[in-house]
Amino acid sequence: MVRDRWQRFYEERDYDRCAYIGGEAMIEHAVTFVERVGVPETVLSVGCGPAVTEFALAERYPDTEFVCVDVSERVIADNRALAREAGIENLTFAVAALPDLAIDGRFGLVYCVATLYFVAEIDAALLALSDRVADGGHLIVSYPTTDLQSWVREQDDEKRAFFELVEAGANLRTAADVETLLDAPVTAYGALVDADDALDGTVVVDG
Repeated sequence: MVRDRWQRFYEERDYDRCAYIGGEAMIEHAVTFVERVGVPETVLSVGCGPAVTEFALAERYPDTEFVCVDVSERVIADNRALAREAGIENLTFAVAALPDLAIDGRFGLVYCVATLYFVAEIDAALLALSDRVADGGHLIVSYPTTDLQSWVREQDDEKRAFFELVEAGANLRTAADVETLLDAPVTAYGALVDADDALDGTVVVDG
């Protein structure tokens, strides 16, 4: 099961603290976005992993409350420890998974990047994410595409195992699919933050 693989990934190795797509540029993309649309009072990050972008944003915007969730108890514990050590008080972490997102409340920004690749019930997950967006807020979400599927099929066996749903075409979607499901217009995230096509398959949905 993909979820179990991610739990083992964090438990069995010294993992890198990095953004797994886009690298450090993801921080600047997020800063550009919130500076253009307005700094939210609250942010929910789903599938945060090592939370590199979230830590950077929390330090930059100390008046914004960040709630970050991931399926891995290990990475959540590590993130909590790092936040305590750094004295960052506007970051909280919890274990949660899509599509049954056990997080209460609605948020000015919901951020879910490079996570739906590993979720079979992708439509239920998209609806759960949309339900957590406050009126006037925004959802930034990436979804698996045919281009990602082509990339996966070129990888080694270990990496392909993580992306088994994408490789099989079980959860591929398009921007039009997302727009129809959520009954809301979507905009390419890359276009909004002046990024290149590395962010293909990542969109913004207005709440």
